[in-house]
Amino acid sequence: MAFLKFLGTVLICLPVVWGQILHYNVSEESALGTVIGNIASDANLTSNDLTMEYIFLSQSNPLTSLFHLEEKTGSLSVGMRIDRESLSQCKFETECLLNLDVICRNSGSFYQKVELKIKILDINDNSPNFPKDSVRLSVSEGSLVGTSFPIEGAVDKDAGHYSVNSYRVVPETSPFSVQFQKNVDGSSQVRLVLDKTLDREIQNSYQFQIVAEDGGVPANVGTLIVFVNVLDINDHQPVFTQTQYNLTVDEDVAVNTTILSLTARDDDEGLNGDVIYSLSPRQDEKILKLFQIVPTTGSLQVKESLIFEPGKQYRIIVEASDRAKQPLMSQTQVTINVRDTHNNPPRIKVDLLSNTDKAQILEGASPNAPIAHVTVDDPDTGYNGKINCSIRSEKFHLQKFNVLEYKVVVSQPLDREVQSEYSITVVCQDEGTPPLSASSTFNVTVLDENDHSPVFTKPSYVVQTQEDNNIGASLIRVSASDKDIGKNAEIVYRLQSSGYNFLIDPRSGLISAQFRLDREETPLITLKVFAVDGGSPARTGTTSVVIKITDINDNKPEFQNESFEFAIQENAPKYSSVGLLVATDKDENERVTFSLLPQYNGGIPFEILPNGTIRTTEVLDRETIAKYQFSVVATDSGSPPQQSSTKITIDVLDMNDNDPIFMFPSDNNSTVIISYQTLPHTVIAHLDTRDIDQGLNSTVTYVTRDRNYSHIFQLNTLSGRLILMKQLTTAEIGKYTLSIIAQDKGTPPRTSERTMTIIVTSQPMPEGSSETDDHKYFLIAIAISCVTVVIAVVIILTICLIKRADRLRQKYHEQQKSEPYVQIPPQRFRENAMDSLHCSGMLGNDSSNLQLYPPLHNSQISTKGITANLGEDDKIHHRLSPFTLQHVLRTSSSFRPESKLVKREGDNSSDRSGDITPSDSGRGGSEDDLNTSILLSHCSSIDFENTKSTTPRKELSFSSFNKPSLKLQGNSMSAKDSVLQKLAIPDSKLSPTPRNTGMLGAFSRQESLYSDAGSFCGHDDSTTTSGSYVLDQEDLFDGLSSSLHRGQCIV
Repeated sequence: MAFLKFLGTVLICLPVVWGQILHYNVSEESALGTVIGNIASDANLTSNDLTMEYIFLSQSNPLTSLFHLEEKTGSLSVGMRIDRESLSQCKFETECLLNLDVICRNSGSFYQKVELKIKILDINDNSPNFPKDSVRLSVSEGSLVGTSFPIEGAVDKDAGHYSVNSYRVVPETSPFSVQFQKNVDGSSQVRLVLDKTLDREIQNSYQFQIVAEDGGVPANVGTLIVFVNVLDINDHQPVFTQTQYNLTVDEDVAVNTTILSLTARDDDEGLNGDVIYSLSPRQDEKILKLFQIVPTTGSLQVKESLIFEPGKQYRIIVEASDRAKQPLMSQTQVTINVRDTHNNPPRIKVDLLSNTDKAQILEGASPNAPIAHVTVDDPDTGYNGKINCSIRSEKFHLQKFNVLEYKVVVSQPLDREVQSEYSITVVCQDEGTPPLSASSTFNVTVLDENDHSPVFTKPSYVVQTQEDNNIGASLIRVSASDKDIGKNAEIVYRLQSSGYNFLIDPRSGLISAQFRLDREETPLITLKVFAVDGGSPARTGTTSVVIKITDINDNKPEFQNESFEFAIQENAPKYSSVGLLVATDKDENERVTFSLLPQYNGGIPFEILPNGTIRTTEVLDRETIAKYQFSVVATDSGSPPQQSSTKITIDVLDMNDNDPIFMFPSDNNSTVIISYQTLPHTVIAHLDTRDIDQGLNSTVTYVTRDRNYSHIFQLNTLSGRLILMKQLTTAEIGKYTLSIIAQDKGTPPRTSERTMTIIVTSQPMPEGSSETDDHKYFLIAIAISCVTVVIAVVIILTICLIKRADRLRQKYHEQQKSEPYVQIPPQRFRENAMDSLHCSGMLGNDSSNLQLYPPLHNSQISTKGITANLGEDDKIHHRLSPFTLQHVLRTSSSFRPESKLVKREGDNSSDRSGDITPSDSGRGGSEDDLNTSILLSHCSSIDFENTKSTTPRKELSFSSFNKPSLKLQGNSMSAKDSVLQKLAIPDSKLSPTPRNTGMLGAFSRQESLYSDAGSFCGHDDSTTTSGSYVLDQEDLFDGLSSSLHRGQCIV
């Protein structure tokens, strides 16, 4: 019970009220601002708290934009037009319900979420709409009443009662009605029902409307126009115009004479109404022998001669039927009476030899070639039975073949192309009184022979086309005709091989270029075209096609040279010609113009005329500018124009237009003072001039006008040195004036003249001046001698070191020949190494940044002028060189002489000297290798720090080390896994030290481990380091351990 009271107290204190759900209804298309409800009152949140606010949670709900919520009052209203049918949440839904969330809060701790469920009420704002405006149906007139035809129903976007509610047919007099069934999704299945029997012969089509109405008041409607075409069925039989026919004919009526035309009508259409005529087979065979009827026209003809028989009648049954699949038929009777006329005309029978409806003969048939056989008969006797026959034709005639038999033959050559068909009439006449005649006409078709070649419409074709065409572009269509017909007139076009990739359509004669035309290479191309017919043998017609390739501006002007160099004398007059530029253009451009690039206009003293002439625009001064370089543009006259440029260099040639200018003597310094004690042959003055001309024009020579002092002073004409020629006396103390002429070597030469004064004083020469000069020369000689001696000593020392290293390495190889391999425990190696370094005093208290050598961060190695970058692997190799390992092994108590250094696979260098670099002396090590030698010193009893501070050091560049590779048997170690990495230094202590950090924590600047012999003891075991070796791990470990425990320093 106490717990429930506590829980009630907690719930009352909670600042958040549990959420509510509010339901609202609003009609679509409601006016903006239409009030839907008030959240504050509807959720019972009304209070006097003026800080209460009502806010939509709209971040993830775009529907909030449809409504407006007053933040202070909580009034909810329509914010924008609502169209229920356009809301995706309401599609295919009978009820449109929108879910919104509103947060109610105040400035305090009150916070509540209210869920809004807003139902959008549908209004009748959409009409039923058929998918199509009209539909066409075809209905057979034989369709039964009640037959239905499906039609796609109308769709109304509104829902419920406002969707499609009914269909009707307008007008109601139509023989159709409509039925529909409404689907669950709002669509409907509509069927058009036939209510009355159709008769196409009465009405063959109908047009009416199907109206769809929704349930609104007033209702919205949609209309569909229906066109019904009534299809025919064979429901009518042919009907003759008369039920029976009577006629009388003469007994001498000619065979094939039409004696009666019968007509029957069928109200059906198409094949159902197409009437054909025939004689009923169910009658006397004599009737079928004497008479015939034309099926399509109904013409009743005499098939054989009639014979008069008193009282004799012929009753003929004629049938008329349609051409339906199940035809209908009607009959009529024709009664024929024969009239006696006594004399009978001849009867002609023509048999065509081609067994076709028309006689056929080749146009190349020879004369007397037969085409038909004619037989004549006359039942009369005497003169009435004598018959004469003839033919009406120019190309054919009759030849008697036998009694009352003839043949029709060719009388003249035929030409189908002139006349392809002839009509021949054979006329036969008896000799009775009056004479009776008969005629028979037949047609002759002249068959084609391939006797004509194809003929082109033109004997030659000319076409113009631009170069740089599109590949496959059509150029021209040629056409040929053949007077023959059929296969003999079927023409195929071909091109004669021309070396160009043209293609012709064999049927249409369209010629296209399968490559890009280039007028500059081929301005004119002539093709030969063949037209070949399909006859056997084939006949061929020919024509030529001339293709004139017109120019387009597709080539830039080309200068004769890539660049031009000209020279012009300085001081040439304005507008002097410097040179002529020449450029050619492969196109048909008449003219190439030249001009300066815009950036040079006004900036240089030259102009370019359109014809390429380069002229000066001002007088040039070589001393101001001696060379000009600029670019010139050549522009053709095409459209658009093409340009190319070239570089122009103009050297300004020197003219001797400047006088020599005296620098000494000058206006303010033209006096030389000497002592009378000056020694002979002493240079007392050096004349100096400047000539800003060039070459010989600036070469100056000197002369003096005064010859009176030539025995005292002498002037060197070339150098300008003024030399005292004799020892002066006190009598010659005084002032001397010389006139000096400086003359260049130009043509013509230019001169300058200057006067200088020489004062000879009685003052004595300063003491020690000559001794000072002698002392200076003596010091120079001593310096040269010292340098020579030092170089010699260095060379001798280098040779000795190389020889000694070779001996040590040879001895070392001999000692290691049978040494087995033992693996070094890394941990043991680290511990012993660190202990040895600490005990030797080489490590301070802080060894966190321990490095045996200063760090080399992508340093550069520079040896004898050769520079290379030092990578990471090089830096690692500098941490411990193989000579250090060699020293450790040799000083180790466990060193075994039979151990062997094995040359690394791929090392083709000498066993004694290691790799020989291009600077190798040939004795086993290069000069670079000597720079990498390391002094190994025992320092067990030496205070390293005191020695460093008291002993001068030699600077060693660590950048001169080579990059050896170390391998241990069983564990291959690259430079990055070298021995020094396995010292007892934790990973956290391997951070790189700055370049100026001292080695082993004791140095304050970058220094090597070299020192004088007084500071370190040991032996120099230097040798070349470029070879690769395999070391026994046990030897390595023992050597390092023993050396370090003895306090030996490994460098």
